[in-house]
Amino acid sequence: MFPMKQIFHEMAAEKLRLSLTILAIVWSTICITIMLATGEGLRQGLLRSTTSGNGNLIYVSTGVASINYGKFYKGKSLDFELADNELIKALPTVNRVSATAKWRENVHYENRSAWMTPIAVENNYNKLNDLTLMEGGRWFNPLDSLEQRKVTIIGENTAAQLFNKSQSGNSDKLERDNNPVGKKLKIGEEEFTVIGVLKDSRTIEDGQSSEFSTLVPMATWKRFHNHDPVAAINVEPKPYVNREKLALTIRQVIARKYNAATTDEQLIQTDDMLLKQETMRSLLLGLQSFLGIIGFVTLGVAGIGIANVMYASVKRATRDIGVRMAVGATPTHIRLHYIIQAMMTMCIGGIIGLLMSIGLIHIIDSIPISHSIFYERLGKPKPEISFTVMLIVISALILVGILAAWFPANKAASITPLEALQSE
Repeated sequence: MFPMKQIFHEMAAEKLRLSLTILAIVWSTICITIMLATGEGLRQGLLRSTTSGNGNLIYVSTGVASINYGKFYKGKSLDFELADNELIKALPTVNRVSATAKWRENVHYENRSAWMTPIAVENNYNKLNDLTLMEGGRWFNPLDSLEQRKVTIIGENTAAQLFNKSQSGNSDKLERDNNPVGKKLKIGEEEFTVIGVLKDSRTIEDGQSSEFSTLVPMATWKRFHNHDPVAAINVEPKPYVNREKLALTIRQVIARKYNAATTDEQLIQTDDMLLKQETMRSLLLGLQSFLGIIGFVTLGVAGIGIANVMYASVKRATRDIGVRMAVGATPTHIRLHYIIQAMMTMCIGGIIGLLMSIGLIHIIDSIPISHSIFYERLGKPKPEISFTVMLIVISALILVGILAAWFPANKAASITPLEALQSE
């Protein structure tokens, strides 16, 4: 216990400098923890946003030809048919497919209207896009398609926009104040019955939010738009397949059917939502690393403060070091003495900083954030102290502590008894 008592004695002799250094460590720990937690929260939020809904699908849509080939010339568009569903589904690496179409008329109720174009979907669309319903509603069933019923499922924001008793506030995300199931709205001049309200926010189609959607059965859309083309086909690949190769195969199969160029990526477009997520992950990892570097630099400044305190302690204790070495202390003992002293200082400041960071993040979590589309699209991000963040912070504290103590400890270990006795 004697070496530990000596360490505490030396630390007590530098109370002012040590207190300021600990304060710097606390502030640095808060900075690096909050910055990493902010980056982690943003990363997790965006991943939740991008992986929900159609995050595992390949979205196949049409464009215009960029190559003169067959019956297509530059600028000519391609129209999908509902039968193309079966063509893609026959591919051995495809699990499920679901076609969608646009009902190009406005959704309205009395004098209110929804801005998003209604989407005609097949009965398996909810499973491909991970859509769930509020209590009291139901999804489209085979009888709806067989009888081409005029029924619809709407997003929560669309429900609030059309059926709320009042629309006070300036928020771009409205809260429902009643259950619209059973009520009727109009798409164009046709009256539809609401049979369900979508729960949670999901990304569907080409990056659209399910909260603003109006869905109708594909068979009902076909009843009123028998000659209109299908807008897109959602493709769910089987697990562990080569997604890039599958996308190429889909383009080739459809191009051959319509006698178009198989190399024309503008005519038949395949957007892989999962590959887009991987690009987003790389971008977010870079952002989190940048925030971590800023916090680490702040922690490095605190490390310089520790080094200064250690140098002052070594200078003040030069004679004591010489006496200890004269009675048998080795350079390793002296070096370890000051490294432990630095690590204790870092430990005190680090623990206080981590506890304050956790408390600060709990306070941030408890702050009610107003509903907005931007916040929803980011996946409702909040700072998160994950295991990885905690490991990085602790590792940074240990590394900076060792580096800050190493040079003063080496200086102390290099003192000879003769130099110590001759010092003032």
